[in-house]
Amino acid sequence: MQRILPWQRTFLPLLVIVCVACASLLASPPVFAYSSIVHVAPSGADTPTCGSASQPCKTIEAGLERIVNPATGRYAGEIRLAAGTYTYSSNRAVAFIWRRGVVVIRGGYSTGDWNTSNPTANATIIDGEDTRRGIWMTNSTFDAAQCLVTIEGITVTRGRARSDDPSGGGILNDSCTLTLRHVTITDSVARGQDNTNANPATSPGSGGGLAVRGVPGKPAVATLEHVTIRKNQAIGGNDSPSARRGGIASGGGWFAIHAHVQATDVRVEENVARAGDAPGSPGVTDGIQFADGLGGGIFFVLTPSFDLNNVQVVNNRAEGGDAGEQGGLGLGGGIKIELSSGSIRNSTVRGNVAIGGAGAKGGAGHGGGIFSTGSTVTMESVQVLQNTVTGVNGSTIGGNGGGGGIYLINTPGASSALTASNVVIAGNSAQAGNSAAPTGGGLDCIDTQVTLRHVTIANNVLQGSGAGLGPAIRAVGTSSSAGCGGEISNSIVANHTGSPIYANNQIKPFTVRRVLFFNNGSPNITAESGAPVTEQNSLSGNPQFVSPGAPNFDYHIQSGSAAINQAVNSTTASDIDGQARPFGAASDVGADEYSTEIPLTFFRIPRGVTLFWRTPPVLPITQYRIEYTKSAGAGDAFEGPSPITRPASTTTLTLNGLTRGATYTIVVVGLDGGGNEVGRSTPVTLIVWQHEAYLPLVVR
Repeated sequence: MQRILPWQRTFLPLLVIVCVACASLLASPPVFAYSSIVHVAPSGADTPTCGSASQPCKTIEAGLERIVNPATGRYAGEIRLAAGTYTYSSNRAVAFIWRRGVVVIRGGYSTGDWNTSNPTANATIIDGEDTRRGIWMTNSTFDAAQCLVTIEGITVTRGRARSDDPSGGGILNDSCTLTLRHVTITDSVARGQDNTNANPATSPGSGGGLAVRGVPGKPAVATLEHVTIRKNQAIGGNDSPSARRGGIASGGGWFAIHAHVQATDVRVEENVARAGDAPGSPGVTDGIQFADGLGGGIFFVLTPSFDLNNVQVVNNRAEGGDAGEQGGLGLGGGIKIELSSGSIRNSTVRGNVAIGGAGAKGGAGHGGGIFSTGSTVTMESVQVLQNTVTGVNGSTIGGNGGGGGIYLINTPGASSALTASNVVIAGNSAQAGNSAAPTGGGLDCIDTQVTLRHVTIANNVLQGSGAGLGPAIRAVGTSSSAGCGGEISNSIVANHTGSPIYANNQIKPFTVRRVLFFNNGSPNITAESGAPVTEQNSLSGNPQFVSPGAPNFDYHIQSGSAAINQAVNSTTASDIDGQARPFGAASDVGADEYSTEIPLTFFRIPRGVTLFWRTPPVLPITQYRIEYTKSAGAGDAFEGPSPITRPASTTTLTLNGLTRGATYTIVVVGLDGGGNEVGRSTPVTLIVWQHEAYLPLVVR
């Protein structure tokens, strides 16, 4: 019997309060002399004439006052921060950005060199002292194009969101366009108020490290590049037994609502979303809302577009709050996505936990790695590894544990869909409390349309007192018109205890096509009578993973794998490592293509080219040889004539000084310890630009 799913509803975890400076403050004219570049150092002084390289200001606030253009009353400049720690006695933030305009805050300078930013050598820290936010930007027009903020080369630590608006402990972006580059956000907290009877405005905590908040129809914008979000907390407020429940917690590391979000080379780790406790309380309001912990690492809601590329979401935790009757839910230990649309690419979601809260009815945990509801999500080249969900024991009944790796469910009025290719879902665990059954050790699909192509699902487990369903995949519907449906094709399902795939009779048509099943229980699919499941052209045999399971979780295949050349009608152009498909007569099934190709990309620079390549996963490369040929009359690169050798640890090379208008063809070759060729890239041919144009930077 399908349990009632109380989280199947449109859920807005936060009443967004966008705090904007009062009209009189917004209208106040600048007092200090304007400069497009202002210098700030801990050794400086906030004098009326500060801001020059020889006379830096002391605080970022003083710097902000001096980049206000008197002709427009808007920000129009850059603040350069020398190494050191910055604080400020304010109940707002160490840096409060409230005017329209363009602001750049860049750390990593020294008082002896204001021209070169080196954050590694010159650590620049914004310290909220566990009292105030690190950085807060707000925009009275709600038009993100009117407020452009760039932060570079800075660590924000010990930020604390205000109790009247507990969101964005480290950095809060209200309706601005924010770019973060080479930024670390750490040890910051957004904590809801205690004893509010679960007031929806002040009891939730959201975005312990970073919160990005727009408004309906006017999304905020955030672009993150080379950012680390570590050890932050979103905490719901605690309450008394007379209250209904504790406060919700959303996005321990990063929370976004009504926003366009893009992240590249970002690490989100060891963050916590912990809902508030209300011991002795019913634990629920309006019959549906529990004290939930949502998105231990990341929570996106009502986000019209997001793109996560090369993002590592590791060791985060979403935990429901305790109550007398109904324990709260832990949803999305790594990532929770709600009523949103976007993609996750070239990323890893690993070691995250979603766990319910204590109560007579133990709280459920769902989506140890990823929880997606009412959203359209694309995943390409993603590893979902070693994540855990736990439904806790209760004195009456324990909580469900579903979707150790991924949990998918629709939301009333909003469909849910996942399209995934070259994805590994492995080593995940779903554990249920007493008298409850764990479900979907790898993937739990409820009322969602799924397309899974070239995926590897392996070594996932179900744990609990009740008999579990679908250690690899559970596909179910809550009604005949809204079931999970779609396909899994050209894939591998291996190393599961029990029948790996389960389907109930309320799913939509679901096709299992050309899947290699190995070392699972029997049958391949357990389906209720009448379930519209079709199994086509399955195969068996050892996939010969390189090092499956702990500690390596390496699901690349070896040269003798039964997966090689077995795909049928595959249109997927590359594998999880970016190697081209097919390498042989046909593509391999699963996420990995066995190949000796070295994936090579490049971008042009004036009179040169920068090469990037990936080390193939199964080749014994100890050295690279970069070979190039050139058209008649062309010169060699400054780096030397062909071939150029580099150690195996090198995966990039820039060739400078190439002849304008000449044609060069470049190949990267992998060599073993004996100097023998074991891998080779596809050749890259380019014509060096004849002319380069340099355009001036214009700041309006």
